Amino acid sequence: MERAGVVARVVRAAGIPTPVTGVFLYSTRTPGLGFDTSQQKNSWSSGRVAFADGVQFPEGGTTRVFFADGSNETMQVLDAQQALTEAIGPPNDICERMPSCETLTITGGSLTMTDVETSHGRVTVPAWSFTVRGLSRPLVAVAAPADVLKSLQWPDPLPGLARLEQGLLRVGVLDWVDGKTLSFELSHGLYETDLRAHVVEYDDLVVIGGSHGPLLPGGADVGKTSTAVVTLGKPLGDRAVVAADTGLRLTPYPYLRK
Repeated sequence: MERAGVVARVVRAAGIPTPVTGVFLYSTRTPGLGFDTSQQKNSWSSGRVAFADGVQFPEGGTTRVFFADGSNETMQVLDAQQALTEAIGPPNDICERMPSCETLTITGGSLTMTDVETSHGRVTVPAWSFTVRGLSRPLVAVAAPADVLKSLQWPDPLPGLARLEQGLLRVGVLDWVDGKTLSFELSHGLYETDLRAHVVEYDDLVVIGGSHGPLLPGGADVGKTSTAVVTLGKPLGDRAVVAADTGLRLTPYPYLRK
């Protein structure tokens, strides 16, 4: 795969990144979030959420969380206001263009537990369950600190790397690594034929990608993903796995497997 050599040079020039560390949250910080009206959704997205006058909540304290892989973390339980702020995140103030938006008013709630998916497997974590005026269901906000249970973020592709050439496929998550075997996701169209996974090995890194053949006739193409498996010439060891489309280092996310 000619592109692999280009990707390897760009990655080395930028510096091969170190693997990500920590526990990453695959679920949102608001499991099961839902609204009864589009206006409520817009108010939430705009950060227009407030506690009713006189509403009080207890302190969060600390707790120990045990993950599916056997590890555990002692964490500070966020108070209600902190959990809400983390859950909303950087607001996108849609309401600036919609004068009819109203503030979502939290009238009460309690500290509870909720299940979330993480890079260390499914885990039960503390959360605040808020009652909101006019909302038919509770608003649940994870109360684990964002620096302990990190949000999963995909970095931008490396600068200086040309767009993907015709016939090549985008790479998704790296599902798992087992010695010389790598499993990963490829994004492709429903009408793309002859799907192939590719791997090129170097002493310091491994580049993975895919390609497709001609499009079948029959209509507009529809995107989907498929699992690809490749076998290396020798065990991966500490070599970086790099996506051929973006130049990004991939870390195995086995708990994202469907």
